[in-house]
Amino acid sequence: MFNRFETFMTIMNQVNRGIQTIKNREMEAYGLKGTHVMCLYQLKQHPEGLTAKELATLCDEDKAAISRALAVIESKGLISFTDSEGKKRYRTVITLTDEGSKVCQQISQKIDELWKVYSEGISEEEREVFYRVFSTIADNLQTATKLKS
Repeated sequence: MFNRFETFMTIMNQVNRGIQTIKNREMEAYGLKGTHVMCLYQLKQHPEGLTAKELATLCDEDKAAISRALAVIESKGLISFTDSEGKKRYRTVITLTDEGSKVCQQISQKIDELWKVYSEGISEEEREVFYRVFSTIADNLQTATKLKS
């Protein structure tokens, strides 16, 4: 049993390090980091806009990390905040600017190219099984961590 745990943890660490390295290397040209990209991705998926609180939930990040990410993204002219009408900033709707949409499109193309390379040799059936099993493990881990809290 311990060998399974050790193998699982080693593979998870390798995958995580690999993803972080790729994200950092590929996003460096845009001056963006992983959290920035996740915010942009979610905003692309929701053209009507999202609040910072909704982004935090969808990106599985805390509000402070999202707030910092939004400040960077806004400074690059990739997002805009609607008129807050006296609302606190985290309750304002955030949308992509035209430039933000262009950057999202470029990033999406880059991700598609990379994904083809990294998933080579994996059938669609294997991919479906992997995602189902991996999602179950993630859900079980979430449940276990909530029970310990």
